[in-house]
Amino acid sequence: MKNLIDPFWIGVTVFLSVLLGILLPISIIEKHGTAKTILFTVLGIIFIWVTYFVRAYFFSDKKESEHNKNKNHLIFLASIFILTSGVHPQQDDLLVLKDSTLFQTPQKVYRYCYVIKSTDWYKNQEQLWKDEILKNPRNEEAWRNYYFAARYSSMGIDKVERTNLLNSIVGEIGENIPDSYLYPYLQYYNGERKIEYLKKAYQINPDCADLYWEFIQYYELNGIKSEKGKFCEKLYLSKDIISSLYDYNFNMLNSTEKNSILFTNGDNDNYPAWVLQDTKGIRQDVTILNAHTVFVLKDYLKMKLDERGLEIDLGILNKEDISIFLKELISLIRVKYPEITIHIAPTVYNDYKKEIADKLFTTGLVYTYSEEQIDNVTLINDNLEQNLRLDYLEYNWYYEDHISQPLIDQYNLNYIPAFMELAKWYFSKGEIESAKYWQDKAIRLAKRVDDKDLIRKINEWKW
Repeated sequence: MKNLIDPFWIGVTVFLSVLLGILLPISIIEKHGTAKTILFTVLGIIFIWVTYFVRAYFFSDKKESEHNKNKNHLIFLASIFILTSGVHPQQDDLLVLKDSTLFQTPQKVYRYCYVIKSTDWYKNQEQLWKDEILKNPRNEEAWRNYYFAARYSSMGIDKVERTNLLNSIVGEIGENIPDSYLYPYLQYYNGERKIEYLKKAYQINPDCADLYWEFIQYYELNGIKSEKGKFCEKLYLSKDIISSLYDYNFNMLNSTEKNSILFTNGDNDNYPAWVLQDTKGIRQDVTILNAHTVFVLKDYLKMKLDERGLEIDLGILNKEDISIFLKELISLIRVKYPEITIHIAPTVYNDYKKEIADKLFTTGLVYTYSEEQIDNVTLINDNLEQNLRLDYLEYNWYYEDHISQPLIDQYNLNYIPAFMELAKWYFSKGEIESAKYWQDKAIRLAKRVDDKDLIRKINEWKW
């Protein structure tokens, strides 16, 4: 009777089975998909165990010499090595372990205003949340995360294809959970900007902060200030926006001149600023204009200019290129109303401001537009040392691990040009200690995002 039980080799076989069960999926999941990966992995493990029993049957005789045992052991190990060597992961494949849906649990998909992930991450989450929906089609949270994962993973595909994809998801939500707040909310958010949808979602879920953002935008675009103020208050009380983002917007507003116009870029340099203006009365003299919004919505632009009593012929502005449009708009305002200072937020895309880049001067946490050279260092000094709240850059109590902190760290790099302008100014005056103070502040911000090239430039004064 053959003895097929060998504790040592059973242990080796179990180890190799587990090893193959991990390495093989990592290597082939992206190429072959989940179903084939599972099949190939099961077949590989079966092969390992068949190999074990073949070895045990033919080479387990107690009379076998020690020399032959060792020889046969080496043969067995060599055969298993040959089997597994073809499926060991490459360097890039090691990253698949954390991205593969076989090894992940679904994670909450935040909107872009909170955190931005890679396209691959969104694709993985899309599949993970789709799997959750298959388990329970009435899982509202799964549908929400599935929609936003699909929205962000499809950013680069054909526009019509993307629209059809998102519309189909919203349609499926309507079929499966028609009475949820999510269905009317996404009907509105996905493109059908009917206020009735938003109000219905709010009636079902009045504590959802996502809805407050949409109400604020709707009432801002339609000039209904009282309702906008009401939802700015709700958004502030919800604590949905990290406090350091309010600090950033506070400093942006307080870097501007009195009664100025400030062109901004997106959610995070608009909504917190509106909230500060409407709930705290901070810098209500500043007119905030989102650069892209005023480019595509001329009626809104006219309304905002009318509120300031500014008469500008919008019909002559470029309708094709936003950078030329901004140049022409700013020029018209400055010629007709030279007392109004124009500012550009540093978050505005470079492509948007490329036509006026040579007329922008750092004056704090904004750029100031000027046709002529200005003494911007004096303005920087006044703003940084008197008008801005900079403590949060050093100490952000309770929020060190907040989901939005990496995004805030990126925004905070916008302080560096002003810090370095001031550092160089102090250095030119021989005030080395003051120069080093602002240079060190700039270095600490660059270290937060581990930008070694930026750190090097700051250390070498190449700014």
